[in-house]
Amino acid sequence: MSDIKFTRFHKIYLIVVLLFILTIGIYDVRYKMTNQQDAGSSESSGSQVVSSSSQSAVVSSSESAEESSDDASASSSASEVEEMLALAETITTPVAVNATTDQAAADMATYSADYADDIQTYTVAEIADSVATTLGLTQEEALNQLLADLPTDVDLTATQYQMVNKLNPLLTEPTMTFAYAGSGKPYNAEIEPAYTALIDAAAQAGYTLAVISAHRTIAYQAQNIQNGYNSYLGQGYSEAEALELTNSYYAPAEASEHSTGLAFDLLGTEWTSVGGSLDDGYASQPSAQWLADNAQDYGFILRYPEGKDQITGYLFEPWHYRYVGVEAAQYIHQYDLTLEEFYALVNFSDALSQ
Repeated sequence: MSDIKFTRFHKIYLIVVLLFILTIGIYDVRYKMTNQQDAGSSESSGSQVVSSSSQSAVVSSSESAEESSDDASASSSASEVEEMLALAETITTPVAVNATTDQAAADMATYSADYADDIQTYTVAEIADSVATTLGLTQEEALNQLLADLPTDVDLTATQYQMVNKLNPLLTEPTMTFAYAGSGKPYNAEIEPAYTALIDAAAQAGYTLAVISAHRTIAYQAQNIQNGYNSYLGQGYSEAEALELTNSYYAPAEASEHSTGLAFDLLGTEWTSVGGSLDDGYASQPSAQWLADNAQDYGFILRYPEGKDQITGYLFEPWHYRYVGVEAAQYIHQYDLTLEEFYALVNFSDALSQ
């Protein structure tokens, strides 16, 4: 075998081949490292995607639960509103609340039938509608506001709330201890402090109030009715006209709240001094306006307001004030209500809480 001789050419060729092999090796190593890094990055990214998906699922589940809870709450709230509005259609201003037996209630119904054109019952819904119109509210908003402001723990059996009208006549003559006004007129002694405070406050404001009438017995009221009827006849009214006027301004003998000793017919002396009497013209007098604006702060309400005759059974009487207590009086005055409407709202509130 002959010796192999490396020429310069062979040496250069060998070097080129070795460099080529080395380059290929380096490229292969870098390629593998790059793939490993990409694989790791892909795994990390995949993990993040899974984590993000899990978080989305949790958030979606939480939002779904909240929406479900909100829907249930809204449904419950809507149901409660419907129940409240439905109940408001069923509770009315009081009828025969002075009756203690079924027979007494039947007798009162017979009695009240004679005054079917004079007085009617009104539902709480109708009361709320009236307040809503005045205040620019919806019926629901008016009901909620009336309930929110209603005095709490009202006991309608208390003396100060005794209901007497053509739908709620008295069964017997009320008994009481009397106090006496400056004119000598008797009234229920239970309200002497309130009456005195009212008269004194009016005097401080510059008005002297005269008590034209206070307590009356049932028998006295019967005679009073006859006197009124005769007076209208004497003024030239026909019998039918005189009877209508008498029914409008004079309570039936058993249905006068004067018999409770809680009501007063009050006139300012600036009116009586010029011959003024118990007529609606008194409303324009300063003392009448003072009473309308301030009597509630001493526990008295204008018992027969203007425009409420179908609820009370009597036309507007700017002189007739009735004691109900400060809280009730201020509430009634605030919403331009009657005692009948207050009574219905208390019963409505009680029914809602049961």
